[in-house]
Amino acid sequence: MTDEILTDPAMSDRAMTDEELRRHLEGRLDGAVDPAATLAAVPDAELARLADGLYRHLDTPSPAFGARFWYVQVSEELRRRRLRPSRPGAAPADPVASEAAAG
Repeated sequence: MTDEILTDPAMSDRAMTDEELRRHLEGRLDGAVDPAATLAAVPDAELARLADGLYRHLDTPSPAFGARFWYVQVSEELRRRRLRPSRPGAAPADPVASEAAAG
């Protein structure tokens, strides 16, 4: 399987189909030796799209084996990225403070 599902910019703004998710689970994720390293290499927008696809898939009557594991892994990677400073020496983003400032 190629990584075109996760690297085509035209695909990053629409929901992942079950077929795309299935190919992704059976492709790159199924063969991942180090799940954290595999997900760390995925760009932010594509990782968010994968999280959304997995979330929707888990809400189906019979989700694929391993989908819950990957959803947890993707969620953890997104959390790590959210807490990681964008600039060296900068404080991590404070979601509560940014919501209060926007409101």
